[in-house]
Amino acid sequence: MKVFDSLRARTVVIVIAGLVISNAIGYVLYSRDKQETLIFQDAFDMVERAAGISRLLRDIPDDWNADIVAASDSRAFRVWASETPPFESEAPTTEEEELETYVVNLVPRIRDNEMRVWFRPELPEGIDLPSALFAGEPATVRETREGWLLVLSINHAEASWLNFFGRTVPETSYFPTFLALNLLMAVFVLGLVALWLVNRVTAPLQNLAQAAERLGLDLTSEPLSEAGPEEVRVAARAFNAMQSRLIRQVEGRTVMLAAISHDLRTPITQLRLRTELAPESNERAKNLATLDDMNVIIGTCLDFARVSNDGEPRTTIDLGSLVESICDDFADIGGDVTYEGPETTRYFCKRIALKRAITNIIENALTYGGQARVTLSPVGRDLVICVEDDGPGIPDAEIETVFQPFCRLASDQVRSSDGVGLGLSIAQSIIEDHGGTVALSNRQQGGLLVMICLPNVLKSGRKG
Repeated sequence: MKVFDSLRARTVVIVIAGLVISNAIGYVLYSRDKQETLIFQDAFDMVERAAGISRLLRDIPDDWNADIVAASDSRAFRVWASETPPFESEAPTTEEEELETYVVNLVPRIRDNEMRVWFRPELPEGIDLPSALFAGEPATVRETREGWLLVLSINHAEASWLNFFGRTVPETSYFPTFLALNLLMAVFVLGLVALWLVNRVTAPLQNLAQAAERLGLDLTSEPLSEAGPEEVRVAARAFNAMQSRLIRQVEGRTVMLAAISHDLRTPITQLRLRTELAPESNERAKNLATLDDMNVIIGTCLDFARVSNDGEPRTTIDLGSLVESICDDFADIGGDVTYEGPETTRYFCKRIALKRAITNIIENALTYGGQARVTLSPVGRDLVICVEDDGPGIPDAEIETVFQPFCRLASDQVRSSDGVGLGLSIAQSIIEDHGGTVALSNRQQGGLLVMICLPNVLKSGRKG
């Protein structure tokens, strides 16, 4: 799902999932500890009650014993007398040893081997419980009741054992309704807090992403604010340093080519003057043509150097009208150009630079394909300009290299006067300066398709 593609959403989900898991584990541990506490508290309460009955029977006449036993018996805590203990003695558990010690402390007159304690979740094997012990209690209830079982036998005479039977509180579910409600409230509250905190933490990263997008559209955009956590400040400083280096490199390239142009044009002008003063001849005409080509090459190189640093402001234009006017200009001078597109398409761009890029591509189509069919259409949030021709196309192996500066196709269709191989490079630089892409592909029915994809930016920093 796209909603979970952002760092903000994933962080919030991780925080909430961690809360739910930690709360659930904590509640399980708490419930187990609480359950054990309740179980042993019940066991000590029953042992204390049994010790009290045992002390009482030791201090009263024997004739009263039967009445005291009957009066002490209850449905929750059963008491009865027997001639032998109801179960065989086994090695006591740690809990049973604690209960035995507690009984001895309460009834010091008990000697060794005069007491047996069973405190476990199940009854001992072969236990002799009188049928009257569960009188009035259905068998199904007897089988389904939970809780630890306590069976305590204390010897009172040579053939007289006082027996006690009871159950601790039944175990409760680890996930009652109130736990679910508690988790829901915690998730809701923590979700809001986590969303607010994550927004504050990820805001610098979002600013960094937006700055990188602006840099792709405008190399001279405002530097990124160096605020936020230390890691983000370091990244912002590195980003600003990279932007400064790029600007210096572009400016240095422009200055270098401008200096070369200035230094070359002076001797070229001197050569042209000397050539024009020479007598008419074929060599004179060839030399003048060569000097004209050199001026064109120098001017083209300067255009290529300046496309990414021309300083032209961006304005909102009607892109459809711009493309249609370019096609009309070529048609006016005899070019076979057609245009199809919407009547109005607003676009935020550098008008002169973009016009140069589209002009170069249409001119290539006319030069190598003989005609150009131009279409403009919105595709999603982008604007796509397609330029098709019926020429020979480009070999597949050379499609990836034609955008390189000074690259020209090695085929019979290319003439020496067809430029210096910078037209597509200039067009690509301008389109990429607008955050777009340009791609070439051979058509199945013959010819070349040039597809320009431009992000539909209506105003600086925002997509429409």
